[in-house]
Amino acid sequence: MTQRTGNTSKRPSFADVKGAALKNIDRVLAHWLPNGKRVDGGKEYTAPNPTRTDKRAGSLKVNLSKGTWADFATGDKGGDLIDLVRYIDGGTDVEACKKLADLLSVSAGSATTKSTPTKPAAPEWIAIQPIPAEVMNKCPAKHRQHGAPSKVWIYRDAQGQPVMALYRFDLGPDEDGKPRKVFAPLTWCKRSDGQTTQWRWQGLLEPRPLLRLDELAQRADTPVVLCEGEKAADAAAELMPDYVATCWPNGSNSWHKADLTPLKGRTVVLWPDNDASGKSCMDAIELKLIELGAASVQRIALDMFKFKPSSKGGKPTLVKGGKWAEGDDAADALAKGWTAAHVAEMARSGEFFGGAAEPTEPQEQKTKAPAKRPAKSKNDLLPGGFRLTAEGVFYSGDDGEARPVCSPLEIIARTRDDKGHNWGLLVEFDDPDGAKKRWNIPARTMTGDFGKDVLGPLVDMGLRLAGSRSGRNARNDLQSYLAGFDSAQRARLVTRLGWHGNAFLLPEQQIGSHAEHLHFYEAGAQLPPISEAGSLEQWQQQIGALCVGNHRLAFVVSVAFAGPLLNLLGHESGGFHLYGDSSGGKTTHLQVAASVYGGPRLVRSWRSTDNALESIAAAHSDGLLVLDEIGMCDPRIIGETVYMLGNGTGKARANDRGQAGRQVQEWRLLFLSTGEKTLAQHMADANKELKAGMEVRMLAVPADASKGLGMFDVLNGFEDAAALSDALKARVAKYYGTPLTAFLHALCAPGEMLRWTVIIRRTVEQFITQNLPASASGQAQRAALRFGLAAAAGELATAFGVTGWPDGTATTAARVCLHAWLAERGGAGNFEGDAILARLHQVIERFGESRFTRWESTAAKIDEHGPRTIDRLGFRKTMEHGMGDALHTTNTYYVLPEAWRAEIFKGMNISAVNKELLQRGVLEPSSDGKASSLVRLPGLGQQRCYIVKTIPGTEESEAGAA
Repeated sequence: MTQRTGNTSKRPSFADVKGAALKNIDRVLAHWLPNGKRVDGGKEYTAPNPTRTDKRAGSLKVNLSKGTWADFATGDKGGDLIDLVRYIDGGTDVEACKKLADLLSVSAGSATTKSTPTKPAAPEWIAIQPIPAEVMNKCPAKHRQHGAPSKVWIYRDAQGQPVMALYRFDLGPDEDGKPRKVFAPLTWCKRSDGQTTQWRWQGLLEPRPLLRLDELAQRADTPVVLCEGEKAADAAAELMPDYVATCWPNGSNSWHKADLTPLKGRTVVLWPDNDASGKSCMDAIELKLIELGAASVQRIALDMFKFKPSSKGGKPTLVKGGKWAEGDDAADALAKGWTAAHVAEMARSGEFFGGAAEPTEPQEQKTKAPAKRPAKSKNDLLPGGFRLTAEGVFYSGDDGEARPVCSPLEIIARTRDDKGHNWGLLVEFDDPDGAKKRWNIPARTMTGDFGKDVLGPLVDMGLRLAGSRSGRNARNDLQSYLAGFDSAQRARLVTRLGWHGNAFLLPEQQIGSHAEHLHFYEAGAQLPPISEAGSLEQWQQQIGALCVGNHRLAFVVSVAFAGPLLNLLGHESGGFHLYGDSSGGKTTHLQVAASVYGGPRLVRSWRSTDNALESIAAAHSDGLLVLDEIGMCDPRIIGETVYMLGNGTGKARANDRGQAGRQVQEWRLLFLSTGEKTLAQHMADANKELKAGMEVRMLAVPADASKGLGMFDVLNGFEDAAALSDALKARVAKYYGTPLTAFLHALCAPGEMLRWTVIIRRTVEQFITQNLPASASGQAQRAALRFGLAAAAGELATAFGVTGWPDGTATTAARVCLHAWLAERGGAGNFEGDAILARLHQVIERFGESRFTRWESTAAKIDEHGPRTIDRLGFRKTMEHGMGDALHTTNTYYVLPEAWRAEIFKGMNISAVNKELLQRGVLEPSSDGKASSLVRLPGLGQQRCYIVKTIPGTEESEAGAA
C-alpha cells in the first residue's frame, strides 16, 4: 500500500470536493463532457460518452441535482462527480478528487461552511450471477424507450449459466440517412439492502465476460475467432464453424474492460471491423493476447473481401468486383454471399490469414489502458469494515485506509444439514488458474486452530493471502471476516443432485420450489457437466428437427427426458443398450441424447471400475447416464455392474476396523449404452452366463434401422448417413442443455406436478396395452414399461414446446424400438422361464444317460459289479406306451435336491425356478402341492426329490432313442 506522508490536515476531503463539484456541476460537465445538453425538463444532462465512439448524446446521462450518472448502453454508473471523472480519465478516486479540487480551487473544510440537508444516496443495484433459471423466462420483452429489440444475445459463464442479456435496437436513420442502433445490457439485480430483486437495464462490473464462454470451455482445443461485436460473432460462427466465435461487450473502446484470460493458450484469429478504430483496437488486443500467453494470434486479411464470392463447377471461387466498405465486418461478409466453403477454401490456400504473431517475445504495451474501476461491494451482510470487490477482500480500519486481506472470497450462505446439525459457511473463490472452488467451512473449525483447520485448506485450494502485509495480520483479518458474517437467510446443504421435494437441483441452479434454498456440496463428487449453449430454438432447429423421422434419434432424446420422471412415478432404474456395427452412428446418438443435458463431455466411457461407476451414477441421479462402448468394460464384472446400475445402490464397504465405511451411494436414473456386442455376447467372452434379470435391466436394441443408412431412417436433406452424423456431432458441441432446463421449469410449474404425473401414468399404460399381447411375460411387461416411459416423456416434452416435434413422434420412436427389442428377443414370452427350461433341457440332453441311473437297472439295487453312475444327479425311469407302430417310450427323471440346487440351477432363485416349472407342467407336484415329492428311490430309500415328467422339445429325441 502507498503510505501517506506529511501533514494532510489542510488537504480537502472527499466530502469537500464532492460538495463543491455538485455546486459547480455546470462547470464540471462543461470541462469533462462538452457538447452536451440539458434534457428531461432541465433535470438531467446528456453528452456523448468520451470512453466510447459516441457521435451524439443519448445513453450517458447525469442527474443535475444529485450528481449521479449512468450509461445504460454499457451499464457503467456512479454515485457522484468524482466517480464520473475517474470513469472518464481513468486512475483512482484520489487522482480524480485532486483534479476536481484543482479545477474548482476547493479548500479544506469548505463542505462544512453551509449545512444543507441531503437526500439519501440512491440504492446500489448489484447484478446477480448467474441469473436464476426461474426468472430468465420472465425477462422484459421490450425496452421502456426503444420498444422491442431486433436481437438479443445471452452472455453466459463457463458453466453455461446466463449472466447478462444484451439487447440490440435498430432505430430510424439519423440526419445523414444512416441507420442507428442502440445496445442495452440487462441484468437481474438485487438492491444492496437485500430487500428487492428486479431486472435492471445495466451491465456487469469489470472485467466483463466474453460471449460464448461456455462453448470456449467445452471446445477447449478449438481455435477461436475474435470479432468486434455480437452480430459479427454470430456471422463468424457460421462462416468458420471449426472455430469458436466470440466477442466482448460494448465495442472497440471497451476491449480493455473485458476478461481475455479465457484465450490464454488458445489459437486466436482476430477479425477487425474495416475501419481505423477496429484495426487499432485489434492491434492493442493482439499485444494483450501475446502478453497473456496465447498460443498464436493471426489476423484475417481484409484485402480478400475486395473479391466477390462465386462458384464454378460446384466449387467456391472468388472473382473481381467485390466491395468492402468502411466499417464492414463478418456480418457484412455473410450478407454479401460469403459462405463457410469460401472461407475454408481461402484458409486452405493460406490467403485468408495475415501473418501470425509469435508469443515468444512479448512486446511492451504501446498504450496504457485506463485503470479498472473498483468493483462495488457484493453484499451488506459482511462484518463492519470489510468489503468484497473483484480485486479481493479489503478491510478499512479506523484510519479509513483499505487494506487487502485476500483474493476474492465470497460467502454464499450459512448452511446446515437436514437435521439442523453441522453448521458452516459455504464459500466460493477462484484459484490462480481461474478454476472455481467451493468449500463448506464447518463452524466448529472456527473455534479451533484457524490456521491449520481453515486457512491451510483454503490456501491449498488456491486462495491467496494479501502479499503486501504481514501474514499474521492478514490471517487475523480473514478470521474476523468469516466469523463476523451473519444473515437471517439460511441454505440447506445437500449431498445429492436431482429431486428434493418439488425442487430439482442441478449443479449450478435449483428449479422448482423448496422450503429453503438448496446448495449442493460433496467433497470429491464427480459432478456431471450439465451446462447450456445456444438457445432452445437453436437446439430445436439444428438438432431436434433432425430427429423427426429418425426413430432411434427421437427415442434416445426421449429417454433423456424420462430420467427426471422416474421419481415421480416410483419406477426403478434401468437402461437401453444400442448394439451393432461400429460404423453405424451409435456414439452420435449418445451425443444427441446428452445434448438435452449438456455438451459432448457428458458421454462417459464404460472403461471404469465398478467403484468409479458408483460415484458417477450417484452424480447423475434423477437424470441420464450415458456410457459409450461396452467393450471397454471387463466382461468378468459387466453383469454385476449392470445389476448395480439397475438396482440403484452401490456396495456397502467396511473400514479397516470392520465397521461400516462411507455411506452407501444410491441413485435412480436411466442409462444409455452402446457397443458392438450385446451384454450376453460380451459376458460370453469371459465364460459368464447372462441372467434374465440382467437382460431386463439393460434392454438391448439393435442399432441398425434396416434402411441401409445405419441407425438412421431418413437423411433429412443430407447426402448420406456419414454427412448427417458429422453434422449432428458438430451441432451438439454448439447447442445443448437448454431442453433440460425448459423441460424442468414446465414440469415444476406450481400446482401442475400431480397433473403431469397422472398424464404420464395414463400414457405409459396405454402404450403397453397397444404394443404387448395380454399374454406377455412379466419381463416383457417390465421392458415395455420403460419403453412406454420414454414415449410419455418425449410426448410431454413436445407438449411443453421443448422438442419442436409433431405430436406422436416420441410414441412412434418408442414403439419401433420396442418391437426391435422383441424381434431380437424372440417375442413377448417369459425369457426367464425359457432360460430355466433351456437349462434343464441342456442337462437332460448332456447327462441323461451318464449321470442319471436307470430305475430298472439291477445295478441300482444289488449288483455291485454292474456299471455305476459317476457323480449322480438322480434316476431315470423309462416307460413303454402303446403297441406295434404306436409303441413309444417316455422318461421320467427323479432329481436329487442337492443336485437340483447346487448344479442344475446354480446361482438361480430356486423358488422362482420351481414355480415356473410347476406352471409349465414340467414338474410333478407332491400331494401337498410342493415342488419336491417324497419318493422311495432305488438303493437310497425314501427321500425327497424333484420329479421331471415332460420337457418340451425332448419327446422326439426320446422316441428315436427308443
